[in-house]
Amino acid sequence: MVDLEAARTEILEWVSEAIRVPVEEIDLNKPLAEVGIDSLDAVHMISTIESIIRQELPEDVMKRINTLNDIFEMMRRRVAAA
Repeated sequence: MVDLEAARTEILEWVSEAIRVPVEEIDLNKPLAEVGIDSLDAVHMISTIESIIRQELPEDVMKRINTLNDIFEMMRRRVAAA
């Protein structure tokens, strides 16, 4: 079973390092581009998420995700469905 809280923490720490902003200052409702996540970062983030939740995500997943909260909700749904 995937620990979603640990997965969320891991993703936030990765984002924090990528954009050089403390975790507590990251706005989870801002669009990823406004947070500082570019397309290359997004590809790496999706790979990280896949390894955390042990599932391959559809190629078009980033088209349906705008914010970090969207990512966390997508992870929750996919883990629940597994």
